Amino acid sequence: MTEQAPGTPLPPAVVSNTVGGDAAVHTSVQAGTIESVHFHQPRHEPPVPRQLRPVAPAWTDREREQAQLTRWIEAQPEYAVPIAVLTGPVGIGKTALAERLLHGLSGRYTGGQLHVDLRGQNPDGPARPGDVLGRMLRAILPGPLPAGVEELAAWWRSASAARAPMCLLLDGVSHADQIHRLMPGGSGHLVVATSRIPLPELARHGAATLALSPLDHVAARSYLALCLGDDRVQQEGEAVTELIGLTAGLPLALALSITQLARHPDRPLSAAVRALGASRRWTASTSPAPDLPGAIVTAALDTAYADLSRPAARLYRKLAQLPVESVDGSLAATVALLTPAEAAGLLEEAATGGLLVRDGDHPVRGAVFRYSSAALAHARQHAAREETDGAETEVRRRAADWYLAATTAAERLLTPSHRHLDRIYVYPAEHPVEFPDRAAALSWLDAQSANLLAMIRAVHAAGSYGMVWQLVHAMWPWWRAARMYDAWIDAHRLGLEAARLYNSDLAVQEMANTLGIGLRGARSFDEAARCFTDVLAGARERVDVRGEAQALHELGATAYEAGRPEEAVGHLEQARTLRESREDRRGVALTDILLGQVHLSRGDAAAAIEVLAAARAALVEVEDPHDAARALAWLGRAYSMAGRHDEARRVGWTAQQEFEQTGSRQWMARSQELLGESVAAAGAEEEARELFARALASYEPLSITDAARVRARLS
Repeated sequence: MTEQAPGTPLPPAVVSNTVGGDAAVHTSVQAGTIESVHFHQPRHEPPVPRQLRPVAPAWTDREREQAQLTRWIEAQPEYAVPIAVLTGPVGIGKTALAERLLHGLSGRYTGGQLHVDLRGQNPDGPARPGDVLGRMLRAILPGPLPAGVEELAAWWRSASAARAPMCLLLDGVSHADQIHRLMPGGSGHLVVATSRIPLPELARHGAATLALSPLDHVAARSYLALCLGDDRVQQEGEAVTELIGLTAGLPLALALSITQLARHPDRPLSAAVRALGASRRWTASTSPAPDLPGAIVTAALDTAYADLSRPAARLYRKLAQLPVESVDGSLAATVALLTPAEAAGLLEEAATGGLLVRDGDHPVRGAVFRYSSAALAHARQHAAREETDGAETEVRRRAADWYLAATTAAERLLTPSHRHLDRIYVYPAEHPVEFPDRAAALSWLDAQSANLLAMIRAVHAAGSYGMVWQLVHAMWPWWRAARMYDAWIDAHRLGLEAARLYNSDLAVQEMANTLGIGLRGARSFDEAARCFTDVLAGARERVDVRGEAQALHELGATAYEAGRPEEAVGHLEQARTLRESREDRRGVALTDILLGQVHLSRGDAAAAIEVLAAARAALVEVEDPHDAARALAWLGRAYSMAGRHDEARRVGWTAQQEFEQTGSRQWMARSQELLGESVAAAGAEEEARELFARALASYEPLSITDAARVRARLS
């Protein structure tokens, strides 16, 4: 570890705007103007989330159910957050109806629409609460997130309470506690959930439950006519009746049959009926007493599967063995030994056949696909029957090696000063992911973060300990950019355990160091200090001067943030001496920036000016423009504390201009805040208020903690 997390450390005396709720205390999220100060700066807030899929033009029936739910929602009191639950077996159309309902109500819920897949029937188990809360918060609230499910839930309630009414679609609920944990704060929101099982425990909370039935014959025939054309349906009325009977009016089974018929417009409906009938008989003979809806959907999936080419069927089976949430052509090529273009074509074939869902396109990943829970279980059943022994282990290792190679490439591009550790591959990537620039690398990491976390947990469970810590280490740019401390700490605990089992002292040091930074970000200062103390002891034992200096630097940062400046100085002075001995000019300068902040917190402006000026000069010489501007911003604050107000103003504005050039929005806001403090000290109150207002406008879409501090300063 050689870099601090962005925005770290903050001054020890942080003013926060908090409210109490349940057992947690969390930052409140507010909006609006501060007295007469108006914000003219452009806002870079996340877009209002509209995560629901569009409703297909072939929408059929369900008018009665939709009207019933709409009347119930409209009758609920304004102070409430009503819960509507749609239940029914696989393939009954719960999600489709929920999406249709919420699209029809979108005008009432201007705060946005969130769609959360809780994976209640996923073979890999339900979604983790911390992961779900983190994604929901990131959709509406940028900036670092706390660690711990309870605190994440508290932040979620605070953030949602500050927004206009939102609607949430919670898909695949397996127990009522999942809904309770994700309930938004405030009033006027709406929660719609889908579940294969009844959830009677929600009744005491006033929830409405609607059990869906299959489409009747008229509705099913109408659906077929909309999708295949009325003429085709009219010509084969007997086959249509038989098809509706075989699918029992289940929308998913009908949709899969329609897909096969649309792919083969010359194939008569009677042929599709015969194929589906054969699949039903096969399912009945191979599954002991299956539930009827499940058997019907499985038969429809088997029919679609039989229609795939052999390479597409093989890829469908292999990818299902991975613990990831989405797949793309590059990953598919790796596990199936294809070129990315070949793999992308086979994924398109499986999606056209209704066996995969296309989730859209990504600038680096290309087309992105996922399995429904029914298709994932189906594909794994075929993999168990048709793949050879050991195939699953090889597929997972190939995927893990590919993820490690791509993540390491992003790490080396985004954080070149991060300590390079050896990577061990069993299957080196034949078609590695290439990143044209830093933005593409970070975009790929963000898009793959859920898959990477799932892969880390899976390889840890499989005992592949070397892969665990290597993946966690390679993800450093994403950890520091996303600052989702719950996931950060969880993954690093696994990484630290794996490094110890792997018996790599250097890996243990890196995992403990980065775990400590995450714990410090989550304000767990004592535990963070213990991590850094362990790192320090290990580095000294191995005579690793670089590691020793880094541990001392982190101990100093932790003591500073915990409000212990005297202790911080001792650690930082030692770190500085060691970095000087290694002729690490950049490392010395980074420590000097932190020392300057500590001196300022102690009221020693002269000492702060000395170390910050030296840091500025060194960072300019080593061509680190971002950190050079950081040193300059703090130097301006030091000049102000020394009463050198003209120099403070000049230096502060120069830092502003440099951050504009480096494109650092976080530090643009921080420098505006520091400059505001300086001009306020010079007596220019109106100019200071304008600077604070600009800083607040910059912080609000980035960090609620920083925004709360500046808001308190303004008010």
